[in-house]
Amino acid sequence: MSKRTIKPAQDGLIVRRPDNARPLAANGEAVEWSAFWQRRLNEGDVVEVAAVPNSVQEAPAAEQSGVKPDSKGGAK
Repeated sequence: MSKRTIKPAQDGLIVRRPDNARPLAANGEAVEWSAFWQRRLNEGDVVEVAAVPNSVQEAPAAEQSGVKPDSKGGAK
């Protein structure tokens, strides 16, 4: 199956994921497309959006750069 990025159609609308019952992210998230999500799209509960920027989905920049703080909170 393919992935698509979707978000709730209205602010404040809670759409729960069928796999873990957690709410779909308000700013959108990639989901494995299924009949469940197609029904939600057809009913108008969700809308398809452009992919969410990686910076939102990935770890903070300090972790990405490989700089790790020492035990006192400074950089090594």
